Amino acid sequence: MQTSGYEQATLTAEVVAFDVFDTLITRPFMRPTDLFLFMENEYQAEGFAKARVLAEKLARKEIRQEVNLDEIYSLMDGKYRSLEEKEIELETEFSVADPYAKALYESVLAQGKRVILVSDMYLPESVLRGMLDANNYWGYEKLYLSNAADCNKASGALYRYILGDLGISADRIVMIGDNRKADVDNAVEQGLRAVRWIPLKERYAVSHRKEMAFCRKDRSAGASMLVATDMLMGAVDAEKGYWYDIARRFGGPMAYSFGNYLIRNSSGFDRIIFFSRDGHIPMLAYQELGGDLPVSYVYCSRKLCTAMANLNLTDRDAPYTVLKYLYATGRLADENIASIDDFESARDYFEKNSEAVRKACNEALEGYRSYLENELSGARKVLAVDTTTMRYTSQSLVTGCTDAEITGAYYATTAGSTLKHIVYTDRTGQRLTWSYVNLAEFFFSSQESPLEDVRDGKPVFSSDVPPEEAMRQKVQPSMEEGQLDYIRFASSIFHGRRICYDPDTVDGWLKVLISYEKGNDTERLSGFKWGVDKGHLDYRPLLFRASQLPFALKQKIAGKLK
Repeated sequence: MQTSGYEQATLTAEVVAFDVFDTLITRPFMRPTDLFLFMENEYQAEGFAKARVLAEKLARKEIRQEVNLDEIYSLMDGKYRSLEEKEIELETEFSVADPYAKALYESVLAQGKRVILVSDMYLPESVLRGMLDANNYWGYEKLYLSNAADCNKASGALYRYILGDLGISADRIVMIGDNRKADVDNAVEQGLRAVRWIPLKERYAVSHRKEMAFCRKDRSAGASMLVATDMLMGAVDAEKGYWYDIARRFGGPMAYSFGNYLIRNSSGFDRIIFFSRDGHIPMLAYQELGGDLPVSYVYCSRKLCTAMANLNLTDRDAPYTVLKYLYATGRLADENIASIDDFESARDYFEKNSEAVRKACNEALEGYRSYLENELSGARKVLAVDTTTMRYTSQSLVTGCTDAEITGAYYATTAGSTLKHIVYTDRTGQRLTWSYVNLAEFFFSSQESPLEDVRDGKPVFSSDVPPEEAMRQKVQPSMEEGQLDYIRFASSIFHGRRICYDPDTVDGWLKVLISYEKGNDTERLSGFKWGVDKGHLDYRPLLFRASQLPFALKQKIAGKLK
């Protein structure tokens, strides 16, 4: 945004007057009253948001037009009175400077102009000064507050009060504010010059119509905060490319919510482990957000789980995956395996050589058990984190390898289990979760190649990397940077509060991303392919396409049967 036009308007002024809210300062909410919804949820004060809005309206009608916060709360039910101090605390915490307004403000001060601030507001003057101090707004001469002067900009009376107090002619003052009526028209009527400030929300709305439509549809405090955070971060964040941008904007809220969810639910455990590869970003999120349990990054994969703990001959690709794994790692040295190139041949071989195959699998399991015990370091109650699951394979493997009590922790599950677990978003029973499941795993994944084995306590990665994996590895550093930047930014504006956006809200936000991804561009999500099988041989579109419906339904049915 260019501020030169505003600077030009102030050149001949002696005094420049700034509005405060939605001009110099904004909040991480798209609607001011969404703060009350947040308070209702945060402090479990059912009915507070509606009561707070009604009380302000009633106070303006029955007490005086320019009420203060004490007068508003005096008309509320006694059970809400304690929230007055919380409101003041949150207003101060959540205040954020509009970076462009801040630049204009500092430019005006550098010109040597006298600066005054003018606000129609019910908060105490000391609170507003605290908010301004917190956002480094220094050097203003006076703060004119409607509830202190008992008159407002909305009627024009506050401008007359200011003119009398300053003792200068109106045409020597330029007013800058976002409200067309109160900040511009009424100022002009009193003889001041005025320029309308285009607020950050209005600037964002012009280029983010789908995001604004999402916010209008989802009226929750979480949706308001999610969109406002996107708006605020976009106002200060330099352009860093497509993959950074989508990961920051869409993967970031997922990682931020899941990291906070893990911290909220980690009491009573003595270690937390994160399964490779898509436990990578959740691990970084947990650590960045201040999780305090000892952390282990445990190497595991669908291939290893199938061979060591979840071998099922009725599974479409299980025999093939297991045989190729055993042959590639030297655990089953039969050259006939090298020539097997289809699932049926693999199943026939397995049935004829079942004893040898299972013996090799058990030997692999013993080696993995030793590795895992070293990673757990004697922990007795372990929270085991993975991104998504249908069959709980990693948790099953770990549970069978240790005497420790294992509780699974998942971003999403698509089926139930008797294994003890917690889940951020339960997708059991949802008809089609293809895009949402894939996006979580894609955003949360590490840069590592597919895992081939764990030998002597160390991971062995595939040296044969398909083009789809190579592309993922290429873009992962940018996506990791974007998600961590989001976590840091959100933590700063919410002052370390453990914000977990509602899973349905996050899904709605992902729909915005999906709606942008039309076509089949291989340099974007729209054309990206993702490994859907245990051996990373079958790559299909990351985002759901109608052509994949038969395969998706087959997988869903197979999962339920197992």
